Amino acid sequence: MVRIKKDDGAAASSTEADATDFAMKPVSVIKVKKPTKAEMEQNWKSKDSKELAHEIATFMGGKWPERPVRKVQLSLSGAPTSVDALFAMTQLNPTLLSEMTVKTRFLFIEVYLDDLQDVYSEVMETLRANPKTGATDRVSYNSLRKFKHLSISLSFKAVSDVCQAAFDHPETEIDEWPEVAPDDRPGCFCTLDVSKFTELTAASVALTKVIVDAEGELPPEAESRIIRVTKKFYYEDV
Repeated sequence: MVRIKKDDGAAASSTEADATDFAMKPVSVIKVKKPTKAEMEQNWKSKDSKELAHEIATFMGGKWPERPVRKVQLSLSGAPTSVDALFAMTQLNPTLLSEMTVKTRFLFIEVYLDDLQDVYSEVMETLRANPKTGATDRVSYNSLRKFKHLSISLSFKAVSDVCQAAFDHPETEIDEWPEVAPDDRPGCFCTLDVSKFTELTAASVALTKVIVDAEGELPPEAESRIIRVTKKFYYEDV
């Protein structure tokens, strides 16, 4: 404790004086006004799920995202017409989709159908010639990485494996320090099996369209491919 010698000879504690001054000062309390029940309730006009999503997104000046123009169109003419063949070709695991309600699945898969075609176009727009072989089989790492994340998010394994093979290709220009920017490599290009990539993407889109056309209902061929886990308690001895 520091004691300050005053002119009158009296000693006082500086810390005690500061504490006294602080205690004498009025404390300002900021009161936050709580919203009323009426203010908390927002009466949305739209009742349809799609229209409601649009209304919420554009509420208070928000903007509804617009899809890019597809410069490269994907043809489905070569895709199998048999649903069972589509499942076998795409190696789709429908377990995740089966966990959704039909209504949720329909909303999700309808957007996903457009996403697949949009990102496929993004990949193909970056297509360029291979300087070593002359073949047109080089695509940008960024666009292909985006497509792989999209395809594997719904468990389309076959086309995802083709993307991974492009990343692992010896001619792919992966930089030496991926920890710097692992998600963004604008100058990196991958050697892709374009024919196989297009074939499997078309099949994946065709199978997605089957579910969309059924308004979210999974086809009967999906049943045998759904992985069902029986929930059990493992503490039977307790």
